[in-house]
Amino acid sequence: MRFARAFGVLLLAVLTGCGAPDVTVVSPTPDVTTVAEPFVADRFVGDFETGNFDQWADCQNIAVRSEPCTSYHDQSDRMQVETSMVRQGRYAARFEVHQGDTPGRLCCGDRAEVSGEEATRSDEGDDRWYQWSTRFENGFPADHGWTVLSQWHANEDGPPPLAVASGPTNVGVNRWGVVVSTYDAPGHPGATYTPWSTPLITDTWLDIKLHVLWSTRDDVGFIELWIGGVRQVFDAEPCAGQTRCMVRTLMPHGGGTYFKQGYYRDPTIGGPGVVFHDGFTAAKNEAALAPL
Repeated sequence: MRFARAFGVLLLAVLTGCGAPDVTVVSPTPDVTTVAEPFVADRFVGDFETGNFDQWADCQNIAVRSEPCTSYHDQSDRMQVETSMVRQGRYAARFEVHQGDTPGRLCCGDRAEVSGEEATRSDEGDDRWYQWSTRFENGFPADHGWTVLSQWHANEDGPPPLAVASGPTNVGVNRWGVVVSTYDAPGHPGATYTPWSTPLITDTWLDIKLHVLWSTRDDVGFIELWIGGVRQVFDAEPCAGQTRCMVRTLMPHGGGTYFKQGYYRDPTIGGPGVVFHDGFTAAKNEAALAPL
């Protein structure tokens, strides 16, 4: 079991593609990393219905840098559990980021995130289902750089093998979608794909469900996607026209993945932005997903 790792690392040369700065950045390991509770009844629930962030292992933002979420009770204006904008239950989480919100000891962009750590870990051959809702507030900036909203981060440093992202870097101007960053080995990136994307709309809850088979092999790993309960057809490489995108979902020799959610973005983005998340469940089968 891992008790420490580098957080929130983004290999900009891969993530930004052609014309991007030729920079590789490595995050130092935070002083404290907690381990959340493991899957209970074949699932992990991070729906904020505790009225705080205690379901999650680590909280990261400009106010606290990185600390156990069980210690994060004096909520800052950047990260709050609130009751005024919810999709299910009584509570949802609000994440706000301004330019310069890069927490100390963490690189490589501005952020407000929660991390599930070991409780959301997946390894070779694991079959997992994920479901949650996301809402972009009016004025959300998606016309410049990169933004990561939900990510499955590898144990090793580099862009997340799988992410829900927005913005022209990898997705498109004022669009959001699914981004897959493949690897040949740690430190040796392969192709980056955006097999599905759609125009970004604000002030509307978006219900997202993914079915992922985690594997380092392109002929084994896959992703399936539902938006608003409707199964999606992927519209770009490597699986255009398919409802099951066969693609490697793990970094070879890079260990497994763990899940992070919130708002993580290019430090060159100027304006503030707000996104809400609610109802997250990770489960070993679809029936175990909590309803939205």
